[in-house]
Amino acid sequence: MSRDRIFTLLSRKLAGETTPPELEELAELLAANPDQQRSMDLADEYWNTAPEQDKDFLEATYHLHLNRLKDLGHDLTETATNEINNNWKYLPAVSFKQKYLKKLVAACAFMIVAASLLFYIFSKDALHINSPKNPQSEISTKTGSRTKIQLPDGTVVWLNGSSKLVYNNEHFGEEIREVTLTGEGCFDVVKNPAKPFIIHTSKMDIKVLGTIFNVRCYPEERNTETSLIRGSIEVTLKNRKDKIMLKPSEKLIISDEAFATTGKATSADNAAGKGIAKDMIVLRHLTVLPQDSTIVETAWVQNRLVFSSESFEEVALKMEKWYGVVIVFADEKLKQEPLTATFKKETLQEALLALQLTTRFNFKTDNDTITLSKTKNYVKIKR
Repeated sequence: MSRDRIFTLLSRKLAGETTPPELEELAELLAANPDQQRSMDLADEYWNTAPEQDKDFLEATYHLHLNRLKDLGHDLTETATNEINNNWKYLPAVSFKQKYLKKLVAACAFMIVAASLLFYIFSKDALHINSPKNPQSEISTKTGSRTKIQLPDGTVVWLNGSSKLVYNNEHFGEEIREVTLTGEGCFDVVKNPAKPFIIHTSKMDIKVLGTIFNVRCYPEERNTETSLIRGSIEVTLKNRKDKIMLKPSEKLIISDEAFATTGKATSADNAAGKGIAKDMIVLRHLTVLPQDSTIVETAWVQNRLVFSSESFEEVALKMEKWYGVVIVFADEKLKQEPLTATFKKETLQEALLALQLTTRFNFKTDNDTITLSKTKNYVKIKR
């Protein structure tokens, strides 16, 4: 039903007939059915592509429509029809027939083709969703973009830039609710004790019943983080049998060393010990900004890029995904500089200029690559 409604609203949108409430309804339906977004984009692309004009095709279609009108019982006298046919090639370029009838025929033909294309696209997507050969639904975001989706059980997921969420659309929710995450996602899970919600990442599995939490698990980053806002979650590391329970306002940080080294640390309880174990599994409280109680770990959901006393290297990774760029350090020492800032609508250049107020560095832009270098000739910029 929702797919049919999307098709109807999309057709009205392409025709320029949608009302503001209908546009809002379409946006909500696409958020609830993210698999249809690609279909809509393709349909919109084909709709806005100018069709090639084929005179032979238009003429044949014109005669086809004349015959169709006759079959439907319209009063077209044979004399009038013959006169139109006989004079087709002699009519001037600005004649009514060429100027209007041909355009009308072309428009009708294009509408038929477009409708067929839309039906094919949506049917193809339906086959892709329901086919046993392709049971997986995949939602992904590019760098510099974020999106919000709703899963079949009503669970809401926010995906940060360069992230991907995959789940089996055939068996999701039958016994358990399972998804696989790469990148960063914030989950508001609908509570259902009979069907636990499980998130698989490359380094750990997270089991929940109903809660709000954030997971950051980018493959190129050294740490994997789980931040619990409300409820409770159970974390199981891929290479360990023990389970780690998180309470509200706690954050679990797992470093790559926890998987490269065996037996150094087995739970968050002994993470407070000394030596390498402390660097492998760390349990901390969430970072809350005192001025407005913003939770740093989930600020990105409100379209805010926030970091507090984080190294420049960590900040650069966040800025890469936020702005869709590549940041290179020409000076390794610059990576350890601590930074604290909040950005929302600032451009990349504005953000870098703001960071220069507290940290000595220069930056050079080359297309999508930003090179950072430390400078001794530091001049504080006045606001």
